[in-house]
Amino acid sequence: RVGHGVYFGSLTMQELSLGARRVRAAAALLAVICLSVQIFWVDESDPSSVSVTDSEGSFFVTNTVERPKFSVDRYVPSIFVGPGAPITALKRHHYAVRFVALPTSFQQEAFRVALWDHPTVPVAVFAGPPGFTELERKDFIAWVSSGKNVVFLGGYSNIVAMNQLFGFELEYVPNEPGPYWQNVRNVPGTPFQYGPSRLTETTPFYGVTLDSLPLSGYSMYDAGHTSVVFFIKYNLGTVCYVGAQFSEVNLPDPLGTVLRAAVRM
Repeated sequence: RVGHGVYFGSLTMQELSLGARRVRAAAALLAVICLSVQIFWVDESDPSSVSVTDSEGSFFVTNTVERPKFSVDRYVPSIFVGPGAPITALKRHHYAVRFVALPTSFQQEAFRVALWDHPTVPVAVFAGPPGFTELERKDFIAWVSSGKNVVFLGGYSNIVAMNQLFGFELEYVPNEPGPYWQNVRNVPGTPFQYGPSRLTETTPFYGVTLDSLPLSGYSMYDAGHTSVVFFIKYNLGTVCYVGAQFSEVNLPDPLGTVLRAAVRM
């Protein structure tokens, strides 16, 4: 029939046109939903993030990969060292590294001068417990919290020092026979990933119970319920522990590799 429309069965051309518009609108809505899901659904295990940018009215989806959390491809240019730090092990294969002495044992003014006059030094290594005054303790905690790294070497006294400095509740475990195995769940994405698969009993190890590590702590080498190498995130910084007594003579290279990995954190 000729009139307001032409019949196709019981439908007019106007009704067909309205239905087609509805189909197109539904398809466009579905496409927007799919795009939104693709943009905002990001797997937690995927380090990449997705962003949307607008350019002259058109939207482009771009992938932005975050930078690695830890430095695994380069060594630090300089290191704060306390008395007794294993210099030979720290600079092996990295002979250009610069060492800056960090005065301890209640030398308050000298400590503060050394700490803040070298703002680019990213890490400190302590072989023995630092004797800090209350003001030095606050300065050092602020330094670590700003994104720096501190490495403590093995021994009961250093575990006590870590508890006192940072408020941890680490439980000391006396020397136990190894070997200690690399924790394959925790090492990926850290410099320890490229370390030895196990640490043998070539030197005494002093660890802590795994249960005493805080929620921000991760064991790198352990056996049973004991961790001998671990790190703890502290605000923006990192507190590392390598539970061995280092000596400058006959130092096993696998242990030196672990120490240098801790320095990279």
